[in-house]
Amino acid sequence: MLVEVVGLGPSGAAFLRAYGGGRGVERSRRYFKACGEAVPVETPMVELKYVVDKVRRYVFYSWRRAVGEVSYRAPRWYIVDKQRWVESMRVGGADAEEPAEVRVKAGGPYMSVGERITVARAYVEGVKLDDETAYFVFPPDAAGFYWVFPHGGVYNVGGGFVGVENPVPYVYAFVEKWLGGGRVVDVRGAPLTVVPRVVLHDGEAFRVGEAAGLVYPLTGEGIRPGILSALALAEALKTKRPLEAYRRGVEKIAGQVEFQKRLLRTAQRLLARGELLIELADDSVLRDYIEENLSAKTLFLALSKRPAHAVKLVAALIR
Repeated sequence: MLVEVVGLGPSGAAFLRAYGGGRGVERSRRYFKACGEAVPVETPMVELKYVVDKVRRYVFYSWRRAVGEVSYRAPRWYIVDKQRWVESMRVGGADAEEPAEVRVKAGGPYMSVGERITVARAYVEGVKLDDETAYFVFPPDAAGFYWVFPHGGVYNVGGGFVGVENPVPYVYAFVEKWLGGGRVVDVRGAPLTVVPRVVLHDGEAFRVGEAAGLVYPLTGEGIRPGILSALALAEALKTKRPLEAYRRGVEKIAGQVEFQKRLLRTAQRLLARGELLIELADDSVLRDYIEENLSAKTLFLALSKRPAHAVKLVAALIR
């Protein structure tokens, strides 16, 4: 069965490799999308030769005030050279004239359904922070966050915020005010679907990764769910009812997407009241945030220890 994949980012390229071939359609010979370039260490298909740094410690800030920390004995994330890694996975050379029996849309935010923002990513030199440490900084005046990740001798610094069309000036200001300076050697922007609608098949094609809405709204993480959705679809196409099998294969990811969508809306309501969602979190919540496993149970267990914070969250939820 000939499969045609439109879009050869992480999800599309991973699908072709997992499926064992097919026809890939991509407008750009070189891959690029601005992001944090971080993946959990268990992410399939990540070869160590494309890993440029590692992260085992995560520090969270409400602007300048540290509000929590999560640490691991061993690295929890790999920081990858995403362009080289994705291009290494691109395979497929089927006859362009042969009609495809199955189509797969893997065009990321350019094919997704839902609300999008623009994120900006800069590489910054001349800054020295703790080794193997990632920083998340939540500003008091916007729903979103800045990130600072190590990247093989420089830092990947970026940010994205709901309602902000051009975050580039914000990132430059963050480098100056929060990092205390540094030299920006490269800055890029890219769209990100922050309130996605999960669409696994649109009537004419299957969808994988961000094109399917499988990107986490609170973290912006799309690489690992994209890879996992690609592997799930490759397996599902071998079954008699591929859409049902595919739906089962990504059920956990889709559930996490829906839960994080609700939390993002809650964060926006809290912000309108002068509160930050990050202020309500404890280290157990932050650990689940890192591990892409947020749940209502985790939130309410944490908040049961702090009734005043629980009241604020419930007020935002029912508004």
